[in-house]
Amino acid sequence: MPQRNSPRIYYYTPDHDVPSWGIGMLHNHVRLLRRNGINACVLHDRHPFRISWFKSQVPRIYLDTKEFKPERQDILVVPEVVASRKQLRRFQCRRVVFVQGSSLITLGLAPDRTYQSLGYESAIAVMPHVKAILDRHFFIATACVPPCIAPYFYMDRERLERNPRKRRIVLFPKRGSDDYHTLERVLRDRLEPRGWDLIEIVDRSHRQVARLFREAAFHVNVNSQESLNATVAEAMAAGCIPICYDAYGGLDYLIAGVNAYVVPNRHVFPLIDKVLDLTGRYDAMRDELAEVRRNGIETALAYTEKVTEKALLDCYRQLLG
Repeated sequence: MPQRNSPRIYYYTPDHDVPSWGIGMLHNHVRLLRRNGINACVLHDRHPFRISWFKSQVPRIYLDTKEFKPERQDILVVPEVVASRKQLRRFQCRRVVFVQGSSLITLGLAPDRTYQSLGYESAIAVMPHVKAILDRHFFIATACVPPCIAPYFYMDRERLERNPRKRRIVLFPKRGSDDYHTLERVLRDRLEPRGWDLIEIVDRSHRQVARLFREAAFHVNVNSQESLNATVAEAMAAGCIPICYDAYGGLDYLIAGVNAYVVPNRHVFPLIDKVLDLTGRYDAMRDELAEVRRNGIETALAYTEKVTEKALLDCYRQLLG
């Protein structure tokens, strides 16, 4: 249980109910802190908002009920994409910016403002390349706290070897993306007549997505601006082989042909060619694909809840003294 009279940690979380593991990680930080006796809760805008796609039992308070009354020693953690939000700047407490995507940093900073001028004393970064960017270009003290993959995605080695994979490809839809429109159109035309099942991650809970990954052969993702691309890492944990772009931060954990199949950002037709090649040689590549699955699970083990929890506690030991 959290200790009374200790500084409180508030994680501001926008009222956004579209599935996003970035939102999930805000809730997970609060849950892990509370499990270790640190007084933390989630701060939303309007009562009684709560996310529906992810089961979370952490305490929530709301700005519109005026119950948020931080003291000077309390810490407000704010996602990078809303770092300049005016309604948060009027509170007299410590501030930490939580950076989960390097491409979002400048979107969240108002023109001519810096993290320091907005009152942020330090930052939390989710990946090594993000910490390097903050150190090099934004000059703010930064701790690296890796994200965690939800435990229900992981498949153990025995089940991995025993359970056959369905000829199924899980697609991560990126609406408005020319790359995704092209990819989906070509793959459906070419693969569905050959008996491959293509399923989009839409209108499903987080646990339902995990079940899809634990059965499917491949996961195809065209996100090009991610740090740890959440569905890619989740697919690895489930033994579902990712076929994806390298993205901004993918080289922190992706090894082409070892734990995933990777092409450069926005090279959509080479990505399509890779999917068609792997599905066309699927039976002949059985041994190679089995090794890639095993390697993917090993990579995913660097992003367990235990790893995140240790780094998070190290970070707050520094912040709380």
